[in-house]
Amino acid sequence: MMQGVGTLGGAVAVYAAARMGLSAWKHQKLAERNRDQAEVILHAAYNARRALGYLRSPWMSGGELAAAEEKLNSSEPKWRNSIVEEKQKRLITAQAYYMRANQLLDDRTKLEDCLPMARALFGEALENAIETLHHQFHIVRTYADAYVDDYNGTDRDFTVKIRRALFAANKRTAGEENEVSDAIDTSIATIEATCLPYLRMEAL
Repeated sequence: MMQGVGTLGGAVAVYAAARMGLSAWKHQKLAERNRDQAEVILHAAYNARRALGYLRSPWMSGGELAAAEEKLNSSEPKWRNSIVEEKQKRLITAQAYYMRANQLLDDRTKLEDCLPMARALFGEALENAIETLHHQFHIVRTYADAYVDDYNGTDRDFTVKIRRALFAANKRTAGEENEVSDAIDTSIATIEATCLPYLRMEAL
């Protein structure tokens, strides 16, 4: 009888160990999946930040502006008609922004692709941060459109806001406002706070 009890006890112990092993295995696989996805999200976010820096660079080469003008000439040969010279220059600059944005489509797409898993694995805050970062590409393009029509400069505050959106501020004094730069910084901070612990194994 004691032998039977011992056998049963051994079977229970083996079963319990197996359950514990399965639980540990599931935990490990989940941790690996979260870590891998966190790496993908961080990579996409950093590339998007770099892409936005390029998109908002205030320096445009002569070749870049010439290519933009050529694009306008080929798509709308009479685009200069009835447009004052200052607005013509701004149209060329805006077209250069559009062409930059098109070159960065892959970075934007990869960031957007992170959204479903970001919410599923890490929650709404991370999803919102990625959406905000992604939205800055659209904001820059919108202000590029506004830049064309602002050639008169009748609304100084709006003119300043346009320039803040289009031009990245590499160095800002304390308290200086730049809506797009601030949105990028805040989004990246949230993404890093969520994802970096998984890469450093602190969230396991």
